[in-house]
Amino acid sequence: MRPRSAADIDSYVAMDRDIEVRRFITPEFRDNFDVTRYQDSLRERLAFDPGKGLGWWTLRRSDDGSFLGMALLIPLALEGPEIEIGWRLPRAAWGSGYATEAAFRVVQYASDELGLEEIIACINPENERSVRVANKLGFLPDGRKKAYGTEFDCYRLRLN
Repeated sequence: MRPRSAADIDSYVAMDRDIEVRRFITPEFRDNFDVTRYQDSLRERLAFDPGKGLGWWTLRRSDDGSFLGMALLIPLALEGPEIEIGWRLPRAAWGSGYATEAAFRVVQYASDELGLEEIIACINPENERSVRVANKLGFLPDGRKKAYGTEFDCYRLRLN
């Protein structure tokens, strides 16, 4: 896991071109995916500071450097006040425990390094894989949350 960089943009585009990867994200991103617009938004986010210690991380295998996806810890919808965790992996990395491993590390970091009291995960209710990851990490259902122009199930994890 390392901070996202401009060198990662092509890997993100390749991952997110897959409609199955975008299936449970916001309808705008899922249904209106445009490579050029997406590349521009990734470049803009590289310059955006979401707050001390917060951000987006690229996941790569330690042995061969292959791309495994991303994880994030940012203010909800970049507005807050709640801090959300998220993860997204290319289909080739599904089912191998990488999402759980990455999310676990982000949770530890949020608690141990940032001293956050709680974090949330906003998950499409049909995204059973992400719900399982959240459950494995101890997140508890906490109603619905509107963000990013849609509504998600909210999961909350108390840390400290």
